[in-house]
Amino acid sequence: MSYEDQAPGTNGVPGVVRELIDSNYTTSPYANIEKLEVIGRKKAEAEGVAFQMDHERKILLARIGSEISTINASQNLSEAKLDRLSRADPRYANHIKGMAVAIENRERLRSDYWAVKSELEWDAHALHHYNTLSKLER
Repeated sequence: MSYEDQAPGTNGVPGVVRELIDSNYTTSPYANIEKLEVIGRKKAEAEGVAFQMDHERKILLARIGSEISTINASQNLSEAKLDRLSRADPRYANHIKGMAVAIENRERLRSDYWAVKSELEWDAHALHHYNTLSKLER
């Protein structure tokens, strides 16, 4: 097969071979691979946001606790009470809500990623099985 038979952007896979592979899958594996790359990038960003928000939660709690202890310096608050007051602060509650959204996005994208990846693997196994059966018929 000559170089002219290769479709642009196929990473060296000849165009005829690519068409043959496409015809044996329920959806194009090349479209799914591109979809997997897009979802993978979004998933990585969502994981980064969830990770950052989880670590910022502790920093925010410490800052709020520091503010409360400074404001109430004359009351000599216990660590347990200071912790309860910090967790009751609206800023902390808003941060927790934002963290819940970030985790939800991360998990949704993980699910989408694995759904596409599973479809690719399923089609690859089905094609392998089809090839094995066609060899047995010979």
